[in-house]
Amino acid sequence: MPSPGQLGRDSSVELGSPSKMTQYSKTGRPIRLTAGKANPKAGYVDSSIIEEVVEEPIDTPSEDEDGIMKRAPRKRKRSPSPTPPPLDPIIRDEDPDGPSDDEGGQFQRATENHDDETALLQFNIPLGFHGPLVVKLDRSMLAQTRAEGKTWDMQPRRTKQRLEKPKEKAERPAGRLTFSDLPPEIRNKIYRQLFVTGDPISIPRATNLRRSGQFLSTCKLVYSEGCSVLYGENTILLDRSRDRRGPFWEPDPKEIGYSDARRFLKVIGPENLAYLRDVHLVLEDACPSATPKLSHEQRRYINDEHLIDILRILREAKLREFRLTFFGRRALVRQDYKFLSYLDQIKADNVASKLADNTHWGGYHPKISQTLWSDLQKSMTRKKKLYITKA
Repeated sequence: MPSPGQLGRDSSVELGSPSKMTQYSKTGRPIRLTAGKANPKAGYVDSSIIEEVVEEPIDTPSEDEDGIMKRAPRKRKRSPSPTPPPLDPIIRDEDPDGPSDDEGGQFQRATENHDDETALLQFNIPLGFHGPLVVKLDRSMLAQTRAEGKTWDMQPRRTKQRLEKPKEKAERPAGRLTFSDLPPEIRNKIYRQLFVTGDPISIPRATNLRRSGQFLSTCKLVYSEGCSVLYGENTILLDRSRDRRGPFWEPDPKEIGYSDARRFLKVIGPENLAYLRDVHLVLEDACPSATPKLSHEQRRYINDEHLIDILRILREAKLREFRLTFFGRRALVRQDYKFLSYLDQIKADNVASKLADNTHWGGYHPKISQTLWSDLQKSMTRKKKLYITKA
């Protein structure tokens, strides 16, 4: 047995069994054996023990293999959402038509002639046609046409139809006359009394055009005869509108400009467009206060797509008199060949330059040189007159 002054082998600190005797720190305080050790809670399992017990998974690639273990995607793939139904087009934000035509004329800049083979399609659309035009082309027919130089008439053949006996009209009570029973001369006087005004019909500020809709919608006879008087015997003034307008979701409204005048020519259709005889077009730049985000060059009327589309539409009109008013900050010169080429394609029996009476430019000279205007007037005037001038 060891002496009391010596420690036993089983109580040696070097061998791993702590001494049961109380130890003291340098300050003389007793040191607890459980100091700095937290007691595990009930049900606690050490993860280090579990990792030692669990074997290595089989899917883990060995050091000899060069493959990379694929990981499962963390996010699931979302199914595509269904397509929303199409929305109705907004007419007020309608864009002008693209330049899909030839810009010919003596004011057009000379371009290189390309000898590429092109197919020329000509459609003779009657007046009053508003339906969709569907064209189906056969490639073999086009190839044969190019090889032999033939032309194909795709007009459908007329089929024989049996003539039906005209239905007997219901007898009208004696002594009762309708508007259609009146002589054409009296009906024309009624139309002129209702539709013809002494002042020009200003678009878009047409204050004298509101009374025409009710009478024209009575029957087809009144509509066909009244439209010829309404559009044929009045002077249509197409001017720029300086008012601003926009949908409720846009914070900055846009200038109306020539968009309403273009929409008027689109709405009346090609049949009523052929009735137009006297048209007065005022060419004016945009207002800086209404278009603060545009530059000075972009505000010029020669760069207005709505105005260019108006010139495209007026090419199909059979005008008797076409008056132009040239305003703006800069004069129209020959270098503006694109705008001049569209003006050159409009034909009328009489072409004149006039200052508008209801504009704020009164007293200003037209912003076009005399030599350019004489050449433009000569090219726009129809050589073979369509209308008989009164002596």
